[in-house]
Amino acid sequence: MAREIYQSQSIVEKISPRDKEVILLAPVFFWAKYTRRKINLEGFEPDVQEVDFNDPISILRAGFDLQRQANSDIDGDIVGAVSDTISRHPKRNEFFPHLTDEQIQNICNELNNIFENQEYCAQCEAWSYYDQDPKDFAINIADSMLLLKGRQVGLLWFSDIFEWKNRQQIMKTVLREKLVKRASGLLPARRE
Repeated sequence: MAREIYQSQSIVEKISPRDKEVILLAPVFFWAKYTRRKINLEGFEPDVQEVDFNDPISILRAGFDLQRQANSDIDGDIVGAVSDTISRHPKRNEFFPHLTDEQIQNICNELNNIFENQEYCAQCEAWSYYDQDPKDFAINIADSMLLLKGRQVGLLWFSDIFEWKNRQQIMKTVLREKLVKRASGLLPARRE
């Protein structure tokens, strides 16, 4: 384990500041996505459609609809909410000096689009990526989405790292480097 940490630290030293900011942005975005789900709102009650329990398709549609409602964003615009929060954050230039507001929004949009597609596929197989706690969800999903969308967000080299343990160790090392000496609370947990 110590060798892995040392290797990831030496790799992290070679990563450009812009790439480190993208690696920081991904788990921040997914943590916000997890905590801003409607299921986390006090008093949230999904609209339950009429279900024909003799029709398996009707049962599946109702299940998908309930999942979609529970996991949808509080105000319906997670990309805009995260981008706006980051651009107005008092430490925005400290955390993301090499990314423009437009780049932050585009990266969040790319990550969100691929995640929604992957989550839909997971639900078709009767499971969900949300079946984790917020911290694990943010790290695991950021790793997976950067693996899948590395080229589109300017991290082709990250997509080329085959071993998930290595990718996650790099991500955790970057997060420690970028966040340890700074105040926590980059994003609020939710708006009500």
